[in-house]
Amino acid sequence: MEGGFEMKITFSFGKNWKNYVKNVVDERVIQEAKESLLKYLPEGGFKDKTFIDVGCGSGLFSLSAILLGCKHVISFDIDPTSIEASLLLKEKFSHILPSNYSWDIFQGNILDGSLVESLKEKGDIVYS
Repeated sequence: MEGGFEMKITFSFGKNWKNYVKNVVDERVIQEAKESLLKYLPEGGFKDKTFIDVGCGSGLFSLSAILLGCKHVISFDIDPTSIEASLLLKEKFSHILPSNYSWDIFQGNILDGSLVESLKEKGDIVYS
């Protein structure tokens, strides 16, 4: 029990995300995700920023943030299978990642106060 809430995953979206990464995500899908992020900020708005992806799912928007110039991306999800999907995506598209990228991927719960406190003032952009 964390913060007074009992957390129980009753459906693993991660299973769907892993299938999506394995069978659907290609460079066209990545380009569409980048264009989606550019609806919120111009391309220069990502340069050298830290991007926090809360509930990262497949990791697609985290990858896109790196490709748009973020210097550091922090991706987390409560579902361990989503973390597996994000790590798979990172590996699958390692050939298009810049040499100087920094990407942390881990299991975490946004309702965990200690996690939120550890992230405080670290993110320029928070995406959920």
